[in-house]
Amino acid sequence: MTELADSGFTAANAAAQEDGIPAVSTLFFVKYAAAIIGIYIALMTPVTVTMAIRVQAIAPEGKGAALGSILGLGALFALFANPIFGWLSDRTVSRYGRRRPWMLAGIVLGGLAVTGIAFSENLFVIGALWCLAQTTYNAALAVVVAIVPDQVPEHQRGRVSAISGMALYIAMLMGAGIAALTGASNPLGFIAPALVATVAIFWFAIGLEDPHADKAAKLQHQSMADLGRSFLINPVKHADFSWAWLSRFFVFLGMSVLMTYQAYFLIDHLGMPSAGIADLLFVSTLITAIAVIASSFISGWLSDRLHRRKVFVLASAIGYSLGIVIILSATTLGVFYVGVAVSSLAFGIYMAVDQALVVDVLPDRETDAAKNMGILNIANAVPQSIAPAIAPFFLAIGATGGNYPALYAFAAVAAFLGALAIWPVKGVR
Repeated sequence: MTELADSGFTAANAAAQEDGIPAVSTLFFVKYAAAIIGIYIALMTPVTVTMAIRVQAIAPEGKGAALGSILGLGALFALFANPIFGWLSDRTVSRYGRRRPWMLAGIVLGGLAVTGIAFSENLFVIGALWCLAQTTYNAALAVVVAIVPDQVPEHQRGRVSAISGMALYIAMLMGAGIAALTGASNPLGFIAPALVATVAIFWFAIGLEDPHADKAAKLQHQSMADLGRSFLINPVKHADFSWAWLSRFFVFLGMSVLMTYQAYFLIDHLGMPSAGIADLLFVSTLITAIAVIASSFISGWLSDRLHRRKVFVLASAIGYSLGIVIILSATTLGVFYVGVAVSSLAFGIYMAVDQALVVDVLPDRETDAAKNMGILNIANAVPQSIAPAIAPFFLAIGATGGNYPALYAFAAVAAFLGALAIWPVKGVR
């Protein structure tokens, strides 16, 4: 690669590693972390805090169904956005690179969409704008994560994976903090996260060394029909990738249930006043962020040092389920916070090794990295759609309309099975 002054690479790191990719510097890690955190702030703040409050203000009687419909439909758009824009990125030839244009366009359009949500009083309009936001933000996300197989060697992927694991919860913490400072119903609760994301992505994109255009040029002759066929990854030929996809799907399904209905759990199950819910969610997210950061950092470092991934995933399966069991038994806010801490420590372990493991077994890394990482990210998006759709069935068990123990028990089982699904992967230890 040609060295750029602000690309995150140094001459000392230019020596080829065991997989032919030069090592990346600390600057690269910092800029990548900022980009991932920024996107997650923009995406997760509405999911975990502000959208629930916004919907409750407009339709307090039917808030659960309305929130589920909006978030579920948005997640459906995210489902298709990841691989489609990843595929387009792999084939883009531009003077500005093949990744950079999609990052910048996605983050700007997503910001405009959530700004519209902040000022809308119509649930239909909010739903449509959230679908646009999910599409464009996930377009940016798809190409940012593709930078890992593009530019990060195998021996550094555990640290990048740890950054991704920490980023989700750092973003949730920052988003909850923004909501607490601005007031969850204030338009700034939507606008401020979008501004943070925009600044972070522009900082990462400017000076980023994109893959050479001639690689993309070789793929331009392929059609949209080729895109449809390329979604069908042979589960026998690429069994390791398929197991990794299934693992992420079930883990994120459990996480989506837990996070999407956290606000209503506190209000309806523990009897917390809705007026102070943003402050309670901030405390919960602070605990989560500290736990995830600590466990991700240590687990990612140990995973790279020991050259092992699976044992960490098994530990996370046990710990995450234990954490949700504690939440299930909670009758006070303190016990709830303990359960949040335990489940977050476990989830941090999982996220620290998950992305590194996936990149290790990624099919066709040279030609279809962004598209295949986009297919992987379907496993993030689908649970966000399924969770709101199936949650009412569990909540209705016993005809109470608010059976949160049943709902969270389902989340625990899903996360546990997801973590265990990594065990059949043969391409890593």
